Amino acid sequence: MKIKGKLLWLTLIILIGALLAARLYYVKPAPLAALITQAAVEKSNLTRTANPATPTPVPLRPDMATGMIFPQWGPNAYTKADKNWTQGLKEIKSQTGARWLGLYLQFHQASEDTTQIELAKDGQTPAGLKEGIEMAHKMGYKVYVFPAITLDNAHGWAGYIKYTSDAENQEWFDNYWQQLQPFVAACQEAGCDRFSIGNEYEGLEQSPGDYWHQLLTRVHSAYSGQIVYNINFSTQLKSPIPQWMHDSLLSEIGVSAYYSLLDNEGTVPLAQLPVLWRERVQAHVDDLAHTLGKNIFLSEIGYRDTNHAGYRPYQDTDQGQKDLKVQAALYDAALQNIANDHLIDGIFIWAWSKPPFAPNSTPAAQTIHQWYEKLS
Repeated sequence: MKIKGKLLWLTLIILIGALLAARLYYVKPAPLAALITQAAVEKSNLTRTANPATPTPVPLRPDMATGMIFPQWGPNAYTKADKNWTQGLKEIKSQTGARWLGLYLQFHQASEDTTQIELAKDGQTPAGLKEGIEMAHKMGYKVYVFPAITLDNAHGWAGYIKYTSDAENQEWFDNYWQQLQPFVAACQEAGCDRFSIGNEYEGLEQSPGDYWHQLLTRVHSAYSGQIVYNINFSTQLKSPIPQWMHDSLLSEIGVSAYYSLLDNEGTVPLAQLPVLWRERVQAHVDDLAHTLGKNIFLSEIGYRDTNHAGYRPYQDTDQGQKDLKVQAALYDAALQNIANDHLIDGIFIWAWSKPPFAPNSTPAAQTIHQWYEKLS
């Protein structure tokens, strides 16, 4: 009986110990909702590990003005009634990735001998310009506006305008401001980002600086954005840069960079174009920046769609054959050199929907898009 009693007590003790152990280690099951949430989190973590997010590339030049010039003519220019304009705004963004637009204003002068300036019959209107700037801003573009003068004679180019007397200079600058003022006001109302006081007026650039300072003061009093002036590439090659271009009211100087890469209408291997661009274009632009003590932007640069586009690129025609690869390679040469040149802080390509330069739906547009995406 003693043995049986001892066994009974031993069995009881073992049962009590087992019950205590079960109570100590028992974990209440988690609710079903909590288990589902935990499973979703673990699955998400596995997905992120298997497919890590691609980091957004850091722009090489986030402050660079990556632009496309999109000139329009006529009383409806730059308005909703201008179907080419409304369609082009979408195409430029999707095909080139441009963040800036260059808007062109057209004035006329009978000859270099007169001081009278007129708005072109096919010219734009201040109201249309204002509407166009506002439309571009809504689509995320910044806007640069620049005027140009065409002579109605054989010369055509405004660079021939030049006066020797104070009376003629004062009369011309007064008349010019009278034509410019309504457009400057439109730019101010629409919040235009950059306005040029002139474009390739090579002869007038040699007028006394007082007249230019007077013009700058007039524009500055009516417009609060960036004020610039654009020279032609030939200005730098022909004569010293005039002192008035150092004026503190000028934010920057632009240059129409139509320097020839070649000495004739020949061809070179495409791989040589970056070196030629660096030696024959970039070197001149950098020298200009050092002379002025200011950054430079390429207010115009354009290449025809032919195999001779590297020779005298400012001309509308040549004797070459259509070659879209050469056009694209020239833009690639320009942009790969500009990418690391901090003396050049903007580029505006001439010009959308303007044959034979137009890059619309071409390999050139693809090249421009690739670089603009990297730059800004």
